[in-house]
Amino acid sequence: MSLDAISKIEVLCHSLRREMVLNIIEASGKVHLIDLSELDIPEKEKFLIPASLNTEEMVEEISSLEKAILFLQEETAGEVEAPRSSVTSIKEEELMRLLDDKRLLEEARRAWFVAIQKTKLEGAEKELLQEEEFLLYWQELPVTFDELRRKSDCCMVAGLLEKEAIEKAHLLEKDIPLFHLEIIYRDKKLEKVIAVTHESVTREVMQALGELGFSHQDFGTRTGMVTEQLEIVHREIELIRKRMSALHIRAVRLASEIGRFRILLDAAGLLLERTVATRSAYSSSHVYLFRAWIRTADLKDFNIRLSQLGEVAVEEIEPEEGEIPPSPLTEKTPAAPYTILTDMYGQPTRKDPDPTPLMAPFYALFFGICIGDAGYGIALALGCAAGWYIVRRRHGNPRLFQLLFQGGLASIIVGIFLGGWFGIPYGSLPGFLQAPADLLNSLIPGYQPGQSGQEGFGVSKQFLYLTLGLGLLQLTAGIIINLVKRWKAGEKFAAVVDQSGWLLATAGLFPWLFNHYLMNGALYDLNGPLDKVFIYMLAAGSLLIFIMGGREAKGFGKIGLGAYAMYGIVNLLGDVLSYSRLFALALSSAIIAQVINQIAGMLLHQLGIPVLGIVLAAIVVIGGHTFNIAMAALSGFIHTARLQFVEFFGKFYDGTGVPFKPLRYEPKYVHIERE
Repeated sequence: MSLDAISKIEVLCHSLRREMVLNIIEASGKVHLIDLSELDIPEKEKFLIPASLNTEEMVEEISSLEKAILFLQEETAGEVEAPRSSVTSIKEEELMRLLDDKRLLEEARRAWFVAIQKTKLEGAEKELLQEEEFLLYWQELPVTFDELRRKSDCCMVAGLLEKEAIEKAHLLEKDIPLFHLEIIYRDKKLEKVIAVTHESVTREVMQALGELGFSHQDFGTRTGMVTEQLEIVHREIELIRKRMSALHIRAVRLASEIGRFRILLDAAGLLLERTVATRSAYSSSHVYLFRAWIRTADLKDFNIRLSQLGEVAVEEIEPEEGEIPPSPLTEKTPAAPYTILTDMYGQPTRKDPDPTPLMAPFYALFFGICIGDAGYGIALALGCAAGWYIVRRRHGNPRLFQLLFQGGLASIIVGIFLGGWFGIPYGSLPGFLQAPADLLNSLIPGYQPGQSGQEGFGVSKQFLYLTLGLGLLQLTAGIIINLVKRWKAGEKFAAVVDQSGWLLATAGLFPWLFNHYLMNGALYDLNGPLDKVFIYMLAAGSLLIFIMGGREAKGFGKIGLGAYAMYGIVNLLGDVLSYSRLFALALSSAIIAQVINQIAGMLLHQLGIPVLGIVLAAIVVIGGHTFNIAMAALSGFIHTARLQFVEFFGKFYDGTGVPFKPLRYEPKYVHIERE
């Protein structure tokens, strides 16, 4: 069991010590604060109220700083040397002192001011460019905008009319003497026109033109000639661009501080994290009360650190009735990377066994089978080792690279016994590389010499049966783990009888099925006594499952529930068959690898251009195998995780526990050196 013992504590401090207490809690990274603001205040603590601090201004400033950094990066891209990608290590005290650096804070505000002004000017420039485009479109307009709006006996309206309607509009001129249509510009499909009418016929003309598809252009409050407006717009655009150029120069100067702005952002984020944590407490005018969960092993050291502050009291208290404590996990180094999968599925309860070490060996082996190529395993392991090293140097979490690294090692071992080496045909491998596959073949019942290599690597289709057998082994392990779990929970008799039924059914059904329908009697004599033994085991197991499945029902309900429980044997068969995907993925990866080699061979030997053939073949080999490794790793990760989550965990694991989330700020740009 890697599920750590946990204690509930209460921390009472003077209000003057609040920040120091939170600093120690956050810096330790070992304390899971309980949000008291969501709970009812007990009668004895009615003098306290939920603590509340206004953090809106702080959040707004952090958001402004983030946007300012992003603006400086985009504005000065290619002009200012980008900060180093390596993570800066900085002591916590030095980090927090940046919040008191008035010059840096002022520079950050200037950067945000420049960003705002630049954004406003860009918006104004965009509007002016749109206005310029509009005016250029109507630059042939022969009258002022004022004339088009003038109220008098005569009315002028500018707009657009399709070419096909021009002739009809001219006919309209003949029918209405007080109407004249002036074409000011001929476009490809549309005509820019001015309609001049007497007020007595304006409504009639506009209605007739509307029926012809006339689109009236509204020029708003514009005044003067189009050329005059264009000159004004050009001057304003030029002025805006000068201002933007000046702001750009300021941005380039401020961009030299991007590195320090990023560190300042992390300092502000750390302060905000601690400030927000205050809301989880109860408070009065003089004291603050925190409640939290902590690993029992960390409690002594935590007490010592808080006792150094003076007016702080720490007391271990009992959990409330029905309260569910979180589930902190501490795994041994080999199994630690697999916590990424446990976190994806769900945390264990205090009654659950820790699934991580139980899953880890199966996951690594099955992942290795999915890739099924020793050469691919070597490449994957080397790549993940490099990623692991880089992430560790950047003080990140390398769990994913560690998991894939172990999967790569498993792929090497599996690939050796499958005879898989970068898709090279099994018959073309030297004898010492064929030997492990021959050894594996000899261990699989029903194998006949000469079958090797039919599926793209050095083992026959019997390897499919081996993957099914491994799946059966994992599912049987899940049934046994469930038995142990229920035994520890006090269900001793029910657990033994119930799980014995499943064990008997499993041990009886699958050897019989494999021998009769897959391996053609290779496991044992089809007409021998062992065949009946397996049938009797299946019958006995089915009977126990039927009895235990309906034991809590009454009357005919016992029969219904018992029959439903027995139907689970069919589901168990489906679970075992799910493991055939391991063989399918290994097979597909091997076939794709062989196809890549064949294409490269064709380019190398049949293209007829020696140098170009070698170059193209190298591109196909490197690019093709890299892609195949990536796809094999992705498929292996997903499908192997599915087998654990659906088939294995479903036998014994609930995963409904509360995650242990200690208060801890994760900086974006720096590594904080904490005491």
